[in-house]
Amino acid sequence: MSHSTSERPFQSIHTNAWADPVDVPSLNKHVSDLIRDRIEQVRRAGATETRVLPSTSVLLLGPAGSGKTHIFARLRKQVGARAVFILSRPEIGIDPSPRHVLASIVDSLKQSVLGSEHSQLDVIAGSMLAAHGVGKDRYPFLVIDDLRREPRAEQRALIERVVERAEDRFPEISPQYLERLLFLPFEGRQERRACFAWLSGREPSPVELERIGAGGALGDLDLMPALRTIGVAAAFGAPIVLVFDQLENLAEESGKTGRILSYARLVSELRDRVGGLVIVQMALDSEWKTRIHPVLHGGDRARLEETVEMLHLPTPDERRALLEVWREALPEEEREKPFPYPFSTRDVDTWTKDLAMTPRMLMQACGEAYLHVRTKDSGDWAEGDNEKAESAVRLKSGVFAQPADVAAARGLEERLGIQWQEAMERARAEIDVAAQEERGVSAERIMSGLLVALRLLGIETAESTAKAAPSFRIPAASKRSRETDVLIAQHAHPRSLAATIRAAASLAKERSVILLREQVLALPPTWKEARRLLADFTALKGAVFMAAERDEIARILALSSFLTAARSSDLTGDDGRPIPYDEVWRWVQSNLNVLMSNTVEKMLAEPKPAAPPASIGEKVAHAAEGPGVVRSIMERLGVASVERIVREAKKRDPAATRAGVMLELRQMPVKFFGEAIVAMESQWP
Repeated sequence: MSHSTSERPFQSIHTNAWADPVDVPSLNKHVSDLIRDRIEQVRRAGATETRVLPSTSVLLLGPAGSGKTHIFARLRKQVGARAVFILSRPEIGIDPSPRHVLASIVDSLKQSVLGSEHSQLDVIAGSMLAAHGVGKDRYPFLVIDDLRREPRAEQRALIERVVERAEDRFPEISPQYLERLLFLPFEGRQERRACFAWLSGREPSPVELERIGAGGALGDLDLMPALRTIGVAAAFGAPIVLVFDQLENLAEESGKTGRILSYARLVSELRDRVGGLVIVQMALDSEWKTRIHPVLHGGDRARLEETVEMLHLPTPDERRALLEVWREALPEEEREKPFPYPFSTRDVDTWTKDLAMTPRMLMQACGEAYLHVRTKDSGDWAEGDNEKAESAVRLKSGVFAQPADVAAARGLEERLGIQWQEAMERARAEIDVAAQEERGVSAERIMSGLLVALRLLGIETAESTAKAAPSFRIPAASKRSRETDVLIAQHAHPRSLAATIRAAASLAKERSVILLREQVLALPPTWKEARRLLADFTALKGAVFMAAERDEIARILALSSFLTAARSSDLTGDDGRPIPYDEVWRWVQSNLNVLMSNTVEKMLAEPKPAAPPASIGEKVAHAAEGPGVVRSIMERLGVASVERIVREAKKRDPAATRAGVMLELRQMPVKFFGEAIVAMESQWP
C-alpha cells in the first residue's frame, strides 16, 4: 500500500541535498575524505602568492540509491564555510553551456551555509576581503558584519583596493564582475535582486540594469571571464565545489551523442581554464560505463575520469548504524522505546544481512515497517481493510488510469501518482521563486519539458534556425500540415524581446511559427516597440502567440523533472527499488489526458486564419491589460500598499495576479518602502 510523503517519517532523509543530513560518517568515508583534501589543496594555493590555481575533477559512480546526493549534503555539513557548494543537473534536450553553469553557481550562492544565517555569497566575499586585510578579523562572516556598518564610501574604497590587487595577481579575471560580486552582500534588497540577475548571466530588466548601472546583460564572451572571476574569488578561503549530478540524463533515447560531447567539452574547458574549482561528477555506474565513457574523446575522457571513485553499499554494521540514527526522526515518545522499535528484530536481521540493499531501499523499508506498526497499534484499520485503505490513498493522490493487473501493479501506480504530485509541487515552487525574483521561469526549462511532452506523443523534433531564443522545430509529419518553429520568449528586456519577435516574423514567411511566453510576463505599456511588433506578428498567416498560464507551465516543468528522475532511477516503489524507466514511460503515456499541458495540444493544432489587424491589436493589448491597470491605479492613488494595488487590479481584471502586479511595479518609476508600500516617484521625490 502507498502513502503520501508526509506520512513517512524517513522520506526526507535522502531527498534534499540542501538539508541537514542524518549521517553515518564511515559510509563511503573514502569519497568525502578525497573531496575534502581537494578543497584544502585549493585553499592552500589561494593563500600563497601563486598565479596558478589548480582545478581538479572527481567522478563518483554507483548504483541508484547508493548515496551520491547524500555525499553532497554530508560535505556541506563537514566543511561548513570552508567551501561553497554548487549543484547542477542537465536538462533533457538542452546542451550544457557556460551560461547554465554560471546560473547554477550564482543561484547556489543564495543558499545558506549549513547551521548559519549567512549565505554562501557571504562566505566568498568575506573570505576574499579578509585575505586582503579588510577588517580586523579573519573570519569571513565577521568581516561582512563589520563592513556593513561602514559608510558606503568606505565600503567602495576597500572593495576597489581588493579588486585592484586581485587583478594584478590574476589578470584573466573581470574586474567589473568581481566588484559587483563583492559589493552584493552590502546592497539593498532591490539592488541585490538586480545584481543577482546580472551576475547569473540572465537578462535583467531595464529597471534592474539602471539600478546597478549596467549597460546590458552578460554576453557570450563574458561568461568564461565571469566563471574565472568566481573561481579566483572563492579560492581565497572557500573554493567552489561544482557538483554535476544525474549525468546519466546526458544520454539520448535516439542514441545521439551530441549532449554528452558538449558536456565533456564544457567540463574540460572549466578544468583547464577556470582555476580553483573542485569538479565533482555523479552518475549511475552502469549508464556511465555503457553510454557515456565509450563515446568520449581521449583528451576529454582523461580530464573527466582524472579520478574515479566507486560508492560502496553499506556494511551490515553501517546498516544497523543507519537504523539507529534514523530513529531520531521519530516522535519523542517513540524514540524512548528501546531499539529496534519500531522495527522487529527479524526485520533488522534481514535488512542488515541483505548485501544488495542500498541506503534508499533501507530507508523505504523502514518507512513501510513503521507505518505497519502505527496502523496496527492505532487500530484504525481492521484486518481485511487493505482494499478500503488503498482506495482512500488512491482518491487522495488523484485520479489516474487503472491497470487491469493485480494489487502490485495498482501499488506501483499509486506510488507514481504520489511522486507525480510531488513533482508538480516542486514545479509550482520553482515558478513562485521566479515570480518573487520578478523574472520568468528559465526558457531552457520550458523547452526541455515541451520536448519531453512531444516525444511522449511520438513526435521527434529538430533544431530550429532561430538563434534569438531557445527554440525547436516540429516536423510537418505531425498533426500540423506545415513545419512549425517554436520560440520560447521569456525575455526581461524589451530590446531582446523585440529582436526575437522580428526573428519569428521572418521565419513565418517560410513556415508556421509559435511564440510562447508565460502569461504573467505580460508586456508593459512602455514596451511600445515590442507590443507593435507582436501585433504585426500575430497578423501573419501561420503565426501564433501563446501566453501560457501558471498551471500549464507547472505541468511542462513537472513532466521534464519527472522523467529526468526516472532516468536517474530516483522514482521508487514501496520497497525502495527504482521503478524501471520503461514502466514510468508507459504510466505517463497511459495518463497523458491528466498529465499533459494544454499548451502542447494547442501547439499541435492547426493555426486559425489570421484575424483583422484591429482585432489582433486588441488581443495583444489584452495580454498586457493587467499591467496597464496597475499603472492607472498608481497614477490615481500616488501612494498605496501592495495589497491594495493587487485588490484594485483584481477588481478590474479578475485574471490579474500578485506576481504580475509586482512585475509591472518594478518596471515603473516608483519607490518601494520595504516590500509593503509603494509610491510614484513624482509623489515622493
